[in-house]
Amino acid sequence: MRSTLFYIPHDLWGVPLFGFGLFLGLLVVGFLIWTVWQLKQNRSIAEIFAAAPFWLVTAAVVIWVLPNVEARWPDGTAIGLPIRGYGVMVLLGLLCGIGICTFRGRQLGLHPDTIIGLGFWMMLGGVLGARLFYVVQKWDEFKQSPSSAFMLTEGGLVIYGGVIGGLLAGAFFCYRNKLNVAATADLVAPGFLIGYALGRIGCLLHGCCFGGICTNELPTIQFPHGSGPYYAQLETGELLGIHLKQRSFPARVVAVDADSPAAQRGIRAGDFVKSIDLHHVEPDKKSDPAAPPRLVADIRLVVADSRLDGTQEGLSRSEVLTFFPENLPPSSLPVHPSQIYAALNALLLCLLILLFQPFPRRDGVAFLTAILLYAVSRFLLEGVRSDEAGQLGTNFTISQLISMASGIAAIIGFALLLWRPAKRVWSWRGEEQLS
Repeated sequence: MRSTLFYIPHDLWGVPLFGFGLFLGLLVVGFLIWTVWQLKQNRSIAEIFAAAPFWLVTAAVVIWVLPNVEARWPDGTAIGLPIRGYGVMVLLGLLCGIGICTFRGRQLGLHPDTIIGLGFWMMLGGVLGARLFYVVQKWDEFKQSPSSAFMLTEGGLVIYGGVIGGLLAGAFFCYRNKLNVAATADLVAPGFLIGYALGRIGCLLHGCCFGGICTNELPTIQFPHGSGPYYAQLETGELLGIHLKQRSFPARVVAVDADSPAAQRGIRAGDFVKSIDLHHVEPDKKSDPAAPPRLVADIRLVVADSRLDGTQEGLSRSEVLTFFPENLPPSSLPVHPSQIYAALNALLLCLLILLFQPFPRRDGVAFLTAILLYAVSRFLLEGVRSDEAGQLGTNFTISQLISMASGIAAIIGFALLLWRPAKRVWSWRGEEQLS
């Protein structure tokens, strides 16, 4: 796990890099050089201005977004812009996705500028959709600080929201540029999948989307103190060796692992845990700003006279046990490497769809195949994760419910395609192209 790769400093030679600073100046110079180069290539003014949204969005990010995502010490002093592993992998995934689509588009006779324009709008729509889906899903965590919803580099993008947002933006682009939507969907499907594969490596670096505790002879991975899996296991008491009757508090302790931190502090079966409260240790300027936060755990315990009968008649006293960082394990319990499984799954699906693209007789089949296969595999992969609870009164996570819905939608889409003539807009295998 390496959530923060490094920091870009707040300033150079006393001049800020972000906002109205050095980065904006470099962007203006870059725009002027690019414009001159385009004019030398005999591009029209209209074609040059077609790229205006890219430059304007980039300028807005430099002026308003970057200054607000700089990391700061508790006293407000700026540390710099954190370069998160998650954000880097998402960006790399977007670039690789556009690259694959551009490569395939050239084979179909599409100009690279068209693919890049499509990729930009789908990237923008995908990121916005993925973040919006995540924020809505986790609104209880954001309502206290709505501005944190814009911290994209901190993790928190949901693939299904990204697919929906990207497809809506892509459909709009196709409408504006008179591209066939079904054929274009076939074209971009592998790009989505390779982007998702690399995004899951970002999840691994960030420590999110983690698997459940693994006690079998299967591949496992452990995360450091302060990471997402560590926090979740500490919050339920499992990391301390406590096994509770239920996840909600108050809960009776049904067992305590021998020689665990909980056993060493005298917690026994039959006690009742009223709550487990976690606190971050405030970092100082001597600490590593890239390290995960240090945690302190307060366990509010009701100690029973008769710890084995499971009743509350004999309760004798309440106490608070505090576990400081030095009293806590250095890493999480072993968990399923769900992020690696998901990345490998998406990579294999990407290669499969790339090989499959030329063979269907109807546009849209390759895209629907990707949706159906991803829905089935995602539903199964959710079984090794533990970071999401059941939804709508079921044991199915929100991703499993959406997987079922998207799988059914793909099957319906296949049925509808059977009613359409067997033809394709582009020549995928070198046949004569249809109009």
